[in-house]
Amino acid sequence: MKHFKKRITKIVDELLTYMFYLGATDISVNVKEEEKFFKISLNCNYNITKKPKIDRLVNALKCSKQEEMEEYYWELAGECDVDNELPLIGMMIDEAEIDFDDNSIEVILYRYK
Repeated sequence: MKHFKKRITKIVDELLTYMFYLGATDISVNVKEEEKFFKISLNCNYNITKKPKIDRLVNALKCSKQEEMEEYYWELAGECDVDNELPLIGMMIDEAEIDFDDNSIEVILYRYK
């Protein structure tokens, strides 16, 4: 698959954009390449009034991977200023772990090679 690492940057870009939308002011991102997968970890705070928007994040990232859709649309991730592409990110990853409380969100995404 061409542009594999570029797709990782698009995923990170879209996640950062959404966290800013949630009011995050302290964001940490870590991308780690393992032998069989990439692991993207994001930790941040958020504005408690945006807590209902976290459900949208969870639903979008927990969808099943769709490589056919990804092949055509991956370049659009992170490029839209008026809406987000979270469903596309969900189609580009293999696993998602999302934990949150009233103060912070932790998102861990896995993308297999």
